Amino acid sequence: MMRARGVAGLTILVGLAGMTLSAQRPPGPPAVPLPEYASEEYLLLGDATRGAGEPMIAVDPTNPKNIIAVAMGSVQQLHGKPATAGSTNLYHLVSRSTINWLAVTNDGGVTWTVREQPILSGKFERCPDAFADVTKDGVFIAGCEPRETTSDPDFFGMSAFQLSHDKGKTWGPVVEMVSDYGLERFAPHLKPISGAFPAGDPKRAATHSPWDRPFTHIDDSTGVIYGVAQGGSTTSDAPAGSRRPQAYVTASTNGGRSFGTVYSWDSPDYPQQSRGIGATAGHGAFAGVYVARSAPASAGATCPCAVLGISRDHGSSFEYRVLANITVRPAPQGQPPGPGGGGNGGLTDVAIDPTMAGRIALLKYENARYWVSVSTDWGRTWSAFAAAGASPDAVSLTKPAFEYSRDGVLGLIWRAVYADRTYDAWASISRDGGASFSTSLKVSHGRSPAYDKYRNAGLFGDDIQDIAMDREYLHLVWGDSRSGFQGVWYGRVALAAFAAAPDAPGAQ
Repeated sequence: MMRARGVAGLTILVGLAGMTLSAQRPPGPPAVPLPEYASEEYLLLGDATRGAGEPMIAVDPTNPKNIIAVAMGSVQQLHGKPATAGSTNLYHLVSRSTINWLAVTNDGGVTWTVREQPILSGKFERCPDAFADVTKDGVFIAGCEPRETTSDPDFFGMSAFQLSHDKGKTWGPVVEMVSDYGLERFAPHLKPISGAFPAGDPKRAATHSPWDRPFTHIDDSTGVIYGVAQGGSTTSDAPAGSRRPQAYVTASTNGGRSFGTVYSWDSPDYPQQSRGIGATAGHGAFAGVYVARSAPASAGATCPCAVLGISRDHGSSFEYRVLANITVRPAPQGQPPGPGGGGNGGLTDVAIDPTMAGRIALLKYENARYWVSVSTDWGRTWSAFAAAGASPDAVSLTKPAFEYSRDGVLGLIWRAVYADRTYDAWASISRDGGASFSTSLKVSHGRSPAYDKYRNAGLFGDDIQDIAMDREYLHLVWGDSRSGFQGVWYGRVALAAFAAAPDAPGAQ
């Protein structure tokens, strides 16, 4: 990736319906002079008509000049009216209200080809929750949740992806992941919920399909591609007439051509209480973390409690470990447990190091700072939490992305939110597996407005942001409104710019 740093005078060519577009830069000079490590950034996906959010990015390990980015592309307004927090269900009724934006570069970002991913057909007319990945052999993965456009309370959809064996130029058949119409691929004892509330019922807004928010996690050591869904729900072990969260996993052992049985992360002995918090894979194992309502007496735990589940048979069975270094307090009365509702002990994500078997890192958020604890024995014992990232003057940090590179560098990005609700993007890295972290760097050049209610892509397309690393650069994508609408911005900064933290706070 030989492109010069900085954005001054930079133009990218974007192939979109035959148009050539210029990279958009933040208006005017930044509020604070950029430091010497000046990161690169520009608007990549979205426009004033159809915005972009919830992006993901992946870099080809066989050639880092090949990069793929995706985002949920939602129309900025429905029927000429600004979207509000209560209007997301209206998108379910409008054909092509949401598509999967796809951006590919094969020259390190000098030029990008931007288009809609060709994943929709037949009754599937919308596609929220974009995701992307690249295998160790350089096969591109791009997907989302193809869904029907209907007011039927039992409308269906699926989580699915396509493979590209030519670096994003063409895409293969649609491969179903954590889904099927009859729920027949789910393990026999599972009772996932899909639909159930009549149109107009306010509870319908809370109805999540069992394949909600899909991700992929690739185990390079075996070639297995895991498909997960962290936002499903079930009636099993739930009070009569209600439901509880349940996350799911399935595996492809044939390079992504098909997936097997869908299993849950939890078990009757460790029933899930929170939304699935994070998942990872490596060295023949899949791991997920969540908050359990209870645990066997032999675990010696006070629950609700944070649990790490490790499977070595593609999700058919798990070995569970209560995370004694995470203190979970009951969620405030009337609020759901887990992320967004409290009661998860700050637990935010988990990552397996592909370069060292047994090394797992946990990420938590506490006291306006991110902290990391590392195990080198598959979660049996854990280090003290080390300071991993903070942003001066921010009132909160949110939307972290956290993962090891294929070379074992542990990367972390987050959004720093200020008192006036503006925000910017920050990052840090660890070169020693997570024992210590670099200084925290601000990698976006200016603060984004909170959002513009007239151009915010539905106010439901900004739940996540993402990170990818090659041997030279940290790449990131995030939702940003500096262009006057919510779009997805791409940025990168050299790994060499992350200096060791001279005065990092001590471990806690």
